[in-house]
Amino acid sequence: MSGGNYEAPAMQGESRDGSTLAREAYFLDFASEVAKTATVPILVTGGIRRKQIAESVLESGVPLVGIATALALNPNLPSDWKEDKQIVESLPDPQWKSKTLKGLANMAMVRYQLNRLSKNQLPIVNVSPLIRLILDQLRLSRLTKRYRSWIKGRSH
Repeated sequence: MSGGNYEAPAMQGESRDGSTLAREAYFLDFASEVAKTATVPILVTGGIRRKQIAESVLESGVPLVGIATALALNPNLPSDWKEDKQIVESLPDPQWKSKTLKGLANMAMVRYQLNRLSKNQLPIVNVSPLIRLILDQLRLSRLTKRYRSWIKGRSH
C-alpha cells in the first residue's frame, strides 16, 4: 500500500501528526486492515528506513515491507540490520513550499542513486535536490523525444 501523488505526496513525509512511524509507514493502519481480509499478500511502502519500523509493519499482520529507497541509499541495509547496525541514510530534504517540486526532486535523487548502483558505484547521499531535479527532467525529456520518434517510426 502506497499512495499520494506529486501534489499530495503522502509518502514524502507530509503526515499530519508528524510521528516517525507515520512518516516511515504512512499507510500501515490502512494496510493492516486490508491484510485481514485480502486474498493476496499486502506490501507497505513509503519511506521505511529503519529496522524497527519494518518489523512493526510485519508485526501488524502486513507480510511485506517495501524498502527500495532505503536500499538505494544503502545497498548493504539487510546485512546492517542483521548485525543490528542502526545506520539511517537519508537524502537532503528540499525546504521548498511546492510539494510537487519536493516530490519530483526526491524521486530524481532516488533515481540518481539507483543509476549509480546499476553502474556498480556507491550512493552519494549529499546531493543537490535542485541539480538532480533539473538533470532528471532533462533526461526524461530526452527519453520522451526518443520514445515519440520510435512510435512515429512504427506507425509508418
